[in-house]
Amino acid sequence: MAHDRITIAQCCGAIAAALLLAFSGSALAGKYVRVSPELTLHYEESGSGRPIIFIPGWTFTTRSMEQQVAHFSKRFRAISYDPRGQGKSSKTRENNHYTQHGADLLAFMAALKLKNVVIVGHSWGCQTTYAYFRAHGTENVKAFVCIDSPPKLIVEQEGDWGLVKAAAELKPYHDGTAYARAHATREFLQSMVTRPLKPQEIQALVDESMKTPTSIALQLDYDANMADYTAEARAIDGKVPVLNVLADPGWYDGWTAAGRAWVGRHAPHSEVEAFGLHLLHWEFPERFNAAVDAFLERALR
Repeated sequence: MAHDRITIAQCCGAIAAALLLAFSGSALAGKYVRVSPELTLHYEESGSGRPIIFIPGWTFTTRSMEQQVAHFSKRFRAISYDPRGQGKSSKTRENNHYTQHGADLLAFMAALKLKNVVIVGHSWGCQTTYAYFRAHGTENVKAFVCIDSPPKLIVEQEGDWGLVKAAAELKPYHDGTAYARAHATREFLQSMVTRPLKPQEIQALVDESMKTPTSIALQLDYDANMADYTAEARAIDGKVPVLNVLADPGWYDGWTAAGRAWVGRHAPHSEVEAFGLHLLHWEFPERFNAAVDAFLERALR
C-alpha cells in the first residue's frame, strides 16, 4: 500500500477487513441479552474465569474476534459482542455515538455480572472503552488492550498520531460511505491485509458489514472522527495496565513512530507492540495472542 498520509476515506476498508472470518462462519452459538428497553446485544462467549471482553470496531461484528475468543477461552471467560447498530444487535434510530457505546458497555457488563474485566478494543472499539472510562472510571477494569487506534484522529500539528488534518478531509469518506458504500468497501479492503483476497471472500465481508445501516455507519464515523479521548488516555495511565498494539507500517509513512511518540508523551506507563496492518489481530493471530498473553501475565500479577 502507499505510505502517503491517507484520508479517513480509506478507513472504509476496515468495515470489511476485520470481518474476514465471516466467510467461514462462526463456531460459537450466539446469545442475546436485553440491556435496556431499546437495546438487545448479540454476543458470543467461551471458557470460564476472569472475563475478557473483545469489542469490534466500526461496523464490525463478533466474527472479527473469533480467533481471539477461541485462544483466550483457554484461560478466561472470553466474550465478544456486536455493538449497538452492528451485526445482530439492535438497530436504533438515536444514540448512535461512542458515548452511548460506552454506556452500553457498562450495561452489558452489569447484565452479565462481569467483574474485574480485561477489555480488548479493535480500532474504534477503543473509543467505546475510552468513553466508558470517561463516564465510569477504571474500578471494574483490570487491563486494557487497544488495537491500532489513536485517542484523537484529527491531526493539529505535524507528527501527531492521527488520520486527518482537518474536518474537510472527511468529505471523500462521507461521500463514499453515503453514496457507494459497497464499492468503497471493496476498493479499500485489500489495503487492510497483505494477502490477495478472493472475490467471494470480499463479497461475504461486504454483506456482513452492510448489516450496519448506512445511516448508523455515518453517525458513528462522524462521532469517532470528532472525538478527543486524550484526557482519558492520560487519566488511566498508571492506574490500569494498557497495551497499545500498532500497525507497522500502518496507514501512512510515520504512523508507527507517531504512535510510539504519542504514547511516550501522554501515557508513558503503557506498553507498545507494533506489526502488521490494521487487521493485525486477524492476519497474525498467533503473534497478537502471544503478545497479549505476555502482557496479561505482567498486568494481572
